Amino acid sequence: MVFRPPIHERMPVILSPKQFDLWLDPDFKDAEKLMGLMQPYKAKDMLAYSVSTRVNNPKNDTASCVEPLK
Repeated sequence: MVFRPPIHERMPVILSPKQFDLWLDPDFKDAEKLMGLMQPYKAKDMLAYSVSTRVNNPKNDTASCVEPLK
């Protein structure tokens, strides 16, 4: 069994790589199509794990902040 901590419903938009170009195109003006990209990301495609509380301080700007807790 995989532990899945709760993810807050107001999570940032997560796009698949195939959506990057459309999302970042400054000339694309179809707001309705862009809004359609903002769908909840499938939980089965995410990995969640606990990290150190060091991540809460911007002074701690290292990759070790996102390493899984043991």
